[in-house]
Amino acid sequence: MDSLSDTIRMMRVARAMLELSQEQLAERAGVGRQTIVRIEAGGRGVAFDVVAKVRTTLEKAGVVFLPSTAEHGPAIALRKSKSTE
Repeated sequence: MDSLSDTIRMMRVARAMLELSQEQLAERAGVGRQTIVRIEAGGRGVAFDVVAKVRTTLEKAGVVFLPSTAEHGPAIALRKSKSTE
């Protein structure tokens, strides 16, 4: 990912792709729901390590954060399950 702000912008989409509620993501990440709300609202007042913890939770659930290239900006994708490879 290009920057922390890119990561924060992609987190709501990542959660939606996984079909998780804010409550479910908060529980999996070990943070409060209000923390997820603040991250999805732009991340103001949320410590870097907390954002990293939520990102790691999303990645463990199957999200891949993709960096910018010459052809496109930052993006996210779902990892293919091992059973379909």
